[in-house]
Amino acid sequence: MKHYTPPYCPPCELYWQALLAEGPISYSASQELWEWVEAPAIRLEVWEEANELERRHTLMELVIDGFNRGGLIAHWKDIECFVPASHLIAYPFPADPDAREACFAKYLNKTLRLCLIEVEPARNRILLSERQVAECEMVEPEWPDWLCIGSTCEGTITSVRPFGAFVDIGPIEGMIHISEISWGRVRRSHDFVTPGDKVKVKILNIDLEHQRVGLSLKRLKPNPWATVESHFKPGDTVTGSVASVERFGVFVELLEGIEGLLHISELREASCAEDLHAIYAPGEPIAVRVVGITPTEHRIALTLTSATVPYATA
Repeated sequence: MKHYTPPYCPPCELYWQALLAEGPISYSASQELWEWVEAPAIRLEVWEEANELERRHTLMELVIDGFNRGGLIAHWKDIECFVPASHLIAYPFPADPDAREACFAKYLNKTLRLCLIEVEPARNRILLSERQVAECEMVEPEWPDWLCIGSTCEGTITSVRPFGAFVDIGPIEGMIHISEISWGRVRRSHDFVTPGDKVKVKILNIDLEHQRVGLSLKRLKPNPWATVESHFKPGDTVTGSVASVERFGVFVELLEGIEGLLHISELREASCAEDLHAIYAPGEPIAVRVVGITPTEHRIALTLTSATVPYATA
């Protein structure tokens, strides 16, 4: 198969005169000599995500960072997003170029709520509309049947925060609160999960109106406190490890997810928090005796055994 290549025809002189007379056709931080800037390569999965957002009539909040004669420009994941002037609520704009440019300049660095109306991979851009936001809000999104309270699904950790972790579960992003990461004590979320981890989670609650989903990691495992009384009873002597040292006592891990409290009042050698930190360190083994168990409150009271009390006499 032969390919036809048309002969090269250089632009006429009038073309260059018109181009130079017009000057730059878009807002830019630099007004120096023009230069060709290669558009960044956009991954296929990003375009697929954009197509999915269009299908679901997703609303986006973007910061306007430029404009040209035709409308406003923003960026989403390195893709140029264009808002035609006719799709702005304030339309029509003045026909005079200077007055029109002044109107567009007022939008710079402002955040607009926009509706995604068209994805154009061939032109490396996305079209958005401010006028169609109300219409998009009236469209009911389609949610899969498995997205319901009590169901289990798989997802990917997208970010980890002090209060928990966010998980991409497909049609929506959910959150695992720090209290739902483990049955045991969780001080820092990133000790248990990191961005990119594949996890299986249980759906606890759903608010589709605000697109919020509560998830849990720990509820896919049995609650160890439900059977704690089959493992321990008051008077038992057990060996655990120091889980953490607090100003009011020492938490001792007895089983995975089960901790008991050795209150400072049980530690005669320690009269203040500074003493506790000097004597006990996380991870150290320690022999304790169970004083009381309250499963519903996830509490076990402990005391030292005579073998671990330095001041005890034979």
